[in-house]
Amino acid sequence: MRRPVVVLSLVLLLAACAADPQSGARPNTAGAGMDKGGDLQEASLPPPDVTNPARLKGLNARQVTALLGRPSFTRKDAPAEIWQYRVRSCTLDLFLYEEGTTHRVAHYAVRSPQVISDQACFDEVLATLRGVPTS
Repeated sequence: MRRPVVVLSLVLLLAACAADPQSGARPNTAGAGMDKGGDLQEASLPPPDVTNPARLKGLNARQVTALLGRPSFTRKDAPAEIWQYRVRSCTLDLFLYEEGTTHRVAHYAVRSPQVISDQACFDEVLATLRGVPTS
């Protein structure tokens, strides 16, 4: 009975020593990378390279602001927030819902008096943010 415990202990010890000390990898410790609210500090992450409006889903409020700037209009209907980005030919609505201590995009919608694709509206929002003239 004692032999399996000794063998298991040796295997675990060897596995712990097998990590490459030159890799610079650090163990994931409890509390590392956490802010006071308990969520990962995502504010320090650069905004994701989002070129498709479907990829907005899951972004937190700070990431959306870093990517698209401040919305033209916001409305709070707990537990949701609706952010509107209004440009010449359309309005991009983002629906953010509470997740822990932050809000995340759960859904988006494009509205326009004329027919426009979600992608074309999103491209116009990005172009307007960057100061690129739109037709």
